[in-house]
Amino acid sequence: MGNAVKMGDIGTNHGNCPATPIISGATSAKADGAYFARTGDAVDCSGVVIGGGSVNIG
Repeated sequence: MGNAVKMGDIGTNHGNCPATPIISGATSAKADGAYFARTGDAVDCSGVVIGGGSVNIG
């Protein structure tokens, strides 16, 4: 099970892109003042978040 990520969290290096922040997320759920990111949400290098179906929150 993976950990939850939020808008502003930094992703990993991928392809030719450096590690960049997540720039979109859910507008109905947040923690620590930031919205949770979901599979398909945007990262700063024109990519998207890729993840699993289950996450660990808390």
